[in-house]
Amino acid sequence: MPDETDSAAARWAADADQISKSYAAIAADDPTLANDKSDVERRRKRLKAHDPRNEARIGADDTLWVSFLSRGLAVSRAVGRVVHKEPGQPAVPYGSGVLVSPRLFMTNHHVTPNEFPPSQGAAEFDYEHSDDGTDKPFTSVPFDRRTFWFTDEELDFSLVALKDVDGVPPGERQGWVRLIGQKGKVLNGEAVNVVHHPDGERKRVSIRENRVVSRKDVQWLRYTSDTRKGSSGSPVFNDQWEMVALHCRGFAAMKGDKFLTRTGEIWTRDMGEEAIHYLANEGLRVSRIVKRLKEARADLDPDLRALLDEALKKDDGGNS
Repeated sequence: MPDETDSAAARWAADADQISKSYAAIAADDPTLANDKSDVERRRKRLKAHDPRNEARIGADDTLWVSFLSRGLAVSRAVGRVVHKEPGQPAVPYGSGVLVSPRLFMTNHHVTPNEFPPSQGAAEFDYEHSDDGTDKPFTSVPFDRRTFWFTDEELDFSLVALKDVDGVPPGERQGWVRLIGQKGKVLNGEAVNVVHHPDGERKRVSIRENRVVSRKDVQWLRYTSDTRKGSSGSPVFNDQWEMVALHCRGFAAMKGDKFLTRTGEIWTRDMGEEAIHYLANEGLRVSRIVKRLKEARADLDPDLRALLDEALKKDDGGNS
């Protein structure tokens, strides 16, 4: 379900001017219509530094190096389904998340509710389909809150340690995604890509027809990607597969306190969630996550600080 509070919709309404400019920039293939020229130039330089062969094309040319596929597949292995597992009961999916170091897993605060006993949360990796359409075997890795647990309710993100698998940290098997604190990883109008478990289903990816429409907020990024319940906590990537945001919520068109459908009708539950007219999605910017973790670092014990530093290293050997 979309976010039912007024805050996200209010932020969307406050950004109406920038959102309008972003759609104009997309239509005209001109990023300067929605971004400062200095930001566009900074983005071009970052793209050039990422790959000297990159022509730093930001506009509507939708061709990509074929490595886009292999790199996307590599980072997707670090994405897992968050579940609640009671003894003797089937796993109940709550959302998505991503490894950001060999041991630390990131998701939303609201995906790891306080009623979770520490021993009953887990991340499931490789919960997806094989190339032939059959279900792949997956690995369930329990949360290890006693080793590391940090959560911020206001920013809606949590960082939790995972137990080793056969004596090996899960990130050594699955890879992990770097947390890059630098800004300028994406512009208004650029495409973003989301790897997630919508509705708790096998892993999916939303690519290409997903555009950033507002980034002026220092905390939140707004984009038009397709997501559903269960997508919360998933990583949002640019086309270089750098993580730019942690997906938090979708929000819908409303009339009063009622959701609207794509045809403008009042939505009812019997219509199914697919009928809701979603306006956009909102994710917590990675630069804001890094800033908050660095603020918290000084108050941690040395052992916990060392674990956190693995996620904050500039060059950590991860897959993105």
